[in-house]
Amino acid sequence: MECKVVPLTQEHLASWDIPTEVKRAYMSPGSLAYCLLADGEPVFAGGVVNLHWSRGEAWMLPTEWFHNHVRTCFRFIKQMVPEMAKVGQFKRLQATCSIMISTNLFRHLGFEYEGTLKQFGPNGETCHMYARIF
Repeated sequence: MECKVVPLTQEHLASWDIPTEVKRAYMSPGSLAYCLLADGEPVFAGGVVNLHWSRGEAWMLPTEWFHNHVRTCFRFIKQMVPEMAKVGQFKRLQATCSIMISTNLFRHLGFEYEGTLKQFGPNGETCHMYARIF
């Protein structure tokens, strides 16, 4: 299997069932997004939405492929997070995750736990806030 990182495009996003407003945020001015292709097919994506003032919200699409290839995706994320901070001139990257997602991922990526946000998720779920300063 050949894997390659490329800038995320609208065509890649068409592969996933994502609300239009989320797609717009991923592609908003100053935001960065990349896609992992496996044998030419988009299988995983992630990026940073520009929050201005040198801050960004990190995101990823945990696809079925991600769950079956966690190590490959982790290497992609580990390589791209500092690169996106540098290219986007972000001093702070933050990320939220629901309690159901493993917090180990953030710790291994150098993010620090900042607190719990009750009723923060789109369906009212409680989330954890993490941040990494560059």
